[in-house]
Amino acid sequence: MHSAAGIEDRLFTPARIRLTAWYVSVLAAVLVVLGTALYVVVREQLLNSVDDGLRLVAERAAEQWANSNSIDATGLSTGPYTVNWVDAESGLNAPRGLPHYSRPSMIAAYANGHDLRSFGGSGDRQRVYTVRVGTQDGRMALIQVTRSTEPEHEALGKLLAGLLIGGAGGLALAGIGGWWLAGKSLQPVQTAFNRQHAFVSDASHELRTPLAVIRANAEFLQAEQPENPEVHEIIGETDRLSGLVDALLAVARDDNSARAGHVAVDLSEVVSATVGAMAPLAEEHGIELTHAEPTSLMVLGDRDQLRQVLVILLDNAVRYTPEGGRIHVQARPDGREALLTVHDTGVGIPAEALERVFERFYRGDEARNRQSGGVGLGLAIARELVTRHEGKISVSSTEGAGSTFEIRLPRST
Repeated sequence: MHSAAGIEDRLFTPARIRLTAWYVSVLAAVLVVLGTALYVVVREQLLNSVDDGLRLVAERAAEQWANSNSIDATGLSTGPYTVNWVDAESGLNAPRGLPHYSRPSMIAAYANGHDLRSFGGSGDRQRVYTVRVGTQDGRMALIQVTRSTEPEHEALGKLLAGLLIGGAGGLALAGIGGWWLAGKSLQPVQTAFNRQHAFVSDASHELRTPLAVIRANAEFLQAEQPENPEVHEIIGETDRLSGLVDALLAVARDDNSARAGHVAVDLSEVVSATVGAMAPLAEEHGIELTHAEPTSLMVLGDRDQLRQVLVILLDNAVRYTPEGGRIHVQARPDGREALLTVHDTGVGIPAEALERVFERFYRGDEARNRQSGGVGLGLAIARELVTRHEGKISVSSTEGAGSTFEIRLPRST
């Protein structure tokens, strides 16, 4: 039994990564919202507490001015608060030597009655509250109370650092836990995939022998009855089924072992030989099959697998191109890539089916596919084989006007 490790890595590892990333992203968004809200609330509470203290000290100074037309700035400047004041009649210029004095705040308070602002830079950030007060005899004073907000900003800095470190740690743990949970959630799917892979691999091996016997007997009958159309049809359908079995076996093979056998292959020769082999089928359906390729176009890969991809695309084109239609195959260099296109003038693919045509067992039109004998595996196998060559396959189509399949493969250097 061949290992499915290579295919499993391509299928499940990206899914596990996406699930983990989604989980971590959601948690990160929640942490950012909650952390920002917490920081803003704490910041507002701390600064509001500072502002309340400034107003309380200013009220005490205003009481002194109202009672004695004087203010004991030294006595009020206790703890973190500093009180400055000026008699408005003597002007707004403060006496020399006053610490943390803000003349712009004095001017604003003189005009508006009060002013609250911050000034200073990092390391000496101050919050200042200035209020205009008066006495019954009409004398006015401007009282200014300042307080350093460095302790609050230091606390906010520690809070922010804690949030960042805690958030980073939480996301790291979430990533580890998410990876584990994603693996556990995908485990049943992986088990089912491994069983399916083993079944496809074993069935492909087991089908080879009876198909070989059927074809041998059919060839014997054909030798006896060379004009018998039923015998001819048996041989043709047996060859078709053999090709499908070979393709299924190629898909089931271990990815690393498949790539290990890649050698330099002339894609031009593959195109020429495959188109020549498929020409009788196209002629039988009344379809013109043409091709164009350069003299040599080397790629690194497996000749049989590349031929199988082209057979699938041509068989698909013949199935869905009406009599009198045209199929054209072209291979050409395109920078560091080899570009292989298969264009037909067939019925086309509905727009809603374009994104799913490469899915296994997908059939966009059930009735049409039953009539043509399709089971929805050909294009899925083609994509798998192209992927194993580190290439890409895509399709563009207009319903009723035909389809163009495009394959890009790295060129052999």
